[in-house]
Amino acid sequence: MKIGFIGFGEAAYNISFGLRQEGVEGIIASDKMTEHAEIGPKIRDRAQEAGVTLMGSAKEVAGQTDIVFVAVPAVNATEVFQEIVDSLRPEQLYIDVCSTSPSVKKTISTGVERIGALYVDAAMLGSLPLKKHQVPITASGSGAHLFKETMSPFGMDISTIGTEAGAASAVKLIRSIFMKGIAGLMLEMLQGAHEYHVIDEVVESISKSMDGIPFESHLNRLITGTATHARRRGAELNGSIQMLSERYIDNAMTIAAQHKHEMLAETFTETLLKTDNGNYRDTVAALSNDLNIKREENNARRKKNIFKTRYTGPETD
Repeated sequence: MKIGFIGFGEAAYNISFGLRQEGVEGIIASDKMTEHAEIGPKIRDRAQEAGVTLMGSAKEVAGQTDIVFVAVPAVNATEVFQEIVDSLRPEQLYIDVCSTSPSVKKTISTGVERIGALYVDAAMLGSLPLKKHQVPITASGSGAHLFKETMSPFGMDISTIGTEAGAASAVKLIRSIFMKGIAGLMLEMLQGAHEYHVIDEVVESISKSMDGIPFESHLNRLITGTATHARRRGAELNGSIQMLSERYIDNAMTIAAQHKHEMLAETFTETLLKTDNGNYRDTVAALSNDLNIKREENNARRKKNIFKTRYTGPETD
């Protein structure tokens, strides 16, 4: 089994370093920045540390490996595929760990599978420096199960969610909305608390509401409660926005939250959803239904406009 990496940044370095500790040898890699005056020396040092042989091109890596990890910046994912496509072969595993959208993953997977190679959409959901090759990976695509079967014996933590390319990336990108969003909210909250000298009191108060409670219970309480009382809570956030503005604290997250509450107030009525025994899935389903109605209305308007232009001609003065 020959493993290769295209792109030797943080992901490739940490995974290859960990696999080396598991006894995997002969790993090869390529990186376009290898000869860069500032970045190149770090890439070469890391490759030596991980026992990885650097090759001259991505094509060489693709042509000499059974499992090829593509670990380049999202903007370069399609370009790299196009560069190496002629070097791929049937039954080869193409492991795509780039942070691209599900639609890009699906497009690349179609090209990979046309050759007979197997595509894996691999989303890393943890700390690479801490976990190395054992970072939790959610995988989907035609090669997901083979990827898990092949690499799990070497300590890789892989879970599969089907054969659809893009599903794993959807998990990661949607999860990021919460993980990155809540970090922004926390910072905005703490800045306000610091300015008003109430950090301890605010943290203690929120801790009482959040600590020791399962995440799904928070979803049921906060999501259904917000849908029911969106108008009142949105109005309350106006005060929060004003308060932060008075101290020149960036309040982008609070403004976004207030906007979301206004949107919910337009969608829901006070009697549509009850907080007692409420389920967050009901709220999400109702929002999805509202979106579908708006999509259908928009499509109907677009078709009507096309019909008018095509059969009546443009309006004239």
